[in-house]
Amino acid sequence: MSDFVRTVTGDVSPETLGHCQCHEHIFLEMDKSYEVAPVLYMDDYEKSLAELNDYRAAGGGAIVDAQPVLGGRMAELLEKASAESGVKIIASTGFHKTVFYYEDSYIFKKSADEIARLYIGEIEEGMLSSKQDGAKRLNCRAGQIKTAIDKNGIHADATYEKLFEAAADAALYTGAPVMVHIEQEADALHVVDFFVKKGLGPERLLLCHLDRARYDFGYNKECAQTGAFMEYDTIHRLKYHDDVKEAELIEFMLKEGFAAQMLLGLDTTNARLRSYGAKDMGLDFILKTFIPFMEGRGIGKQIMHEMLVVNPQQALKISKE
Repeated sequence: MSDFVRTVTGDVSPETLGHCQCHEHIFLEMDKSYEVAPVLYMDDYEKSLAELNDYRAAGGGAIVDAQPVLGGRMAELLEKASAESGVKIIASTGFHKTVFYYEDSYIFKKSADEIARLYIGEIEEGMLSSKQDGAKRLNCRAGQIKTAIDKNGIHADATYEKLFEAAADAALYTGAPVMVHIEQEADALHVVDFFVKKGLGPERLLLCHLDRARYDFGYNKECAQTGAFMEYDTIHRLKYHDDVKEAELIEFMLKEGFAAQMLLGLDTTNARLRSYGAKDMGLDFILKTFIPFMEGRGIGKQIMHEMLVVNPQQALKISKE
């Protein structure tokens, strides 16, 4: 196939994804991320599998796991849970914010070229099995490259510079999409400009968290005008804002004509998953609660279908000549 989506159980036609939430966390082993934020710890196979089973039963077809290589990803369990649940999982290589890594991590020790080759290998050969350097290479492969920008930008220090250089090189080589974690106060336009100057089309970028990082309607519109995908995942994250405010931003972007660039997710943590103790939500929250909520506000089924079924087919595809 010319265009495909790379899942942990194999390459599939984009049209087979079904309902797809484009930024979630299904497994996360205890490492530096847990020390920074204890909600970033989900290593119980049965609990995470239960979430995927509930998601599948509610109508979920595919899901993006946004945890990158050597950052607590647990690739073996992603492959096993995908096969058992029937949910297609798109896994991530790439990197997160440097605060989530120990001082001896590869992100500090390796060169940009070495890091690019690591990411390429994960997409084309197989993901590494654990957080340790030299880990066993698995048969399952990553389907996207995760990146993260902090408030000081790509050129804040040499580590971020080489990580973004490596991500750009790997994306150009493999054809894989690039997900961008946008931290609060960070400039998403700066990231788009960086990748475009490297030769990557803006339609290959998924800008995440701008619905909380920059809750500014005009700024969100300006970012969407670049042609990048806008991935909104502050749904029912009440520490930031309620679902009415989330809906108002989505409705504004739809009215401005960006329906074809909109993606949705939950950016799950252990505090937001029923199987891990959350009282009012799980991976199926969008399917069971948020879609009816939006439809009650006048957003038609076809628009919700576009954001959750049609757009992921374009955003997550790998195009190879």
